Amino acid sequence: MVLTAGWSARQGLITAAGVVLALLVALRLGLDDPWWAALSAWVVANQDRHSLWSKAAQRALGTALGLGLGLVLAAATAGIPTLLLLALFAVGAAGARGRFASAHGYAWLYAGVTATMVLMQAASTPVGLLAFAQWRMIEITVGVLAATLIGTMFAVEPAAHPAGTPHPPSALGRLTLAGGMLPVLVLLVWQALDLPAVVQMAATSMVLLDRDVGSVQVRARQRLFGCLLGGVCGLAVVLGLDLATLPLWLATIGGGLFLFSILHQGGGPSAYVGTQAGVAWVMTMVSGRGPPALLLPVLDRLMGITLGVCLILVVAALVAPARPACEPAT
Repeated sequence: MVLTAGWSARQGLITAAGVVLALLVALRLGLDDPWWAALSAWVVANQDRHSLWSKAAQRALGTALGLGLGLVLAAATAGIPTLLLLALFAVGAAGARGRFASAHGYAWLYAGVTATMVLMQAASTPVGLLAFAQWRMIEITVGVLAATLIGTMFAVEPAAHPAGTPHPPSALGRLTLAGGMLPVLVLLVWQALDLPAVVQMAATSMVLLDRDVGSVQVRARQRLFGCLLGGVCGLAVVLGLDLATLPLWLATIGGGLFLFSILHQGGGPSAYVGTQAGVAWVMTMVSGRGPPALLLPVLDRLMGITLGVCLILVVAALVAPARPACEPAT
């Protein structure tokens, strides 16, 4: 069954199965936050083996490099706020530049995001920082391996992948500046207003950075709508169903992701809505080692995403390059 040009029921099942396998392994290993494994499997899954292997390798490598760099910088800047801000700027700027200038932009993206997450965690909860980094690495690796295993066994043969269009030097410079400003602004706003979920705020704002203001605005709207869709559906299911049994809980998670994969992997203009709906669905349905017992942590994570969207819109309007006049709007 094919509903869109880029999606099939087979691929939806493969994607959902990879996430469920990641959750099962994370639970078996006793990991505290198995939703990290589930999210990693969701975003790495792809229709063909070439893209799957490339994304999996870059996600794992970027995460490992980001965690290592983040720990080093956290130790070097401990107790020195000015140095911490400089480290955040440098990490964000380097991650943004590598993302838009390198052939391995996916690895650069997650290296910058992960290093920023470690520094944000050091600023908010410095105790147990090494354990935080170790568990994130294990959880993300579990998700990547689960998606790669299932995808390699059942995905289609690789398709051709056209080369990306490089950014002009002027645009790249402004994107680098925007990438450096984002984590600094997140930390300052979080400290000034005592907001929740600083890690989610930082990650969201950095992931949404795009080639121009128009693209950022489109992605921001789609992320908000997708998170609203996935979050509302997830909260309705959590409040309306008794998910106390493991098979029912996993089947519900997998079934929801199968439906969201229609958008996520459909290749249309709303694909990013489906991606974020799946992210919000997992974050709502998984808390600790089972369904959420309390809704406040879930709402905090979703609020962090929303605040991150607001911040990237501000920075993009100030710094990110405008859409070239010759480029048609999409």
